[in-house]
Amino acid sequence: MAEQHYTRIVIQTNQGTIYYSEQETAEYSQVEVHMLRRLQAEGLVEGVTISGEERRYREEDIAQLRRIRRLHSDLGVNLAGIEIILRLSARLEALQRELER
Repeated sequence: MAEQHYTRIVIQTNQGTIYYSEQETAEYSQVEVHMLRRLQAEGLVEGVTISGEERRYREEDIAQLRRIRRLHSDLGVNLAGIEIILRLSARLEALQRELER
């Protein structure tokens, strides 16, 4: 079987954090608002509350939602499995950063 290689590209900018509304986040990540709320309640996506307004989401949250959508829709992984995959992926990234130092 042929070996597969993946390249990870990370683009970082120095601009301030942009926060998106619930509706914008759902649209950009291609999930329904009710699913966004459920994933937030399950702790799979964070979001922030800014001075009494509705919940807002960052670019990182949108990227996380896209990962969740791919795992669920494309691969058929349930929410419990998605939670485990995301936790292991975060741990792996932390270990890779530690190794790079």
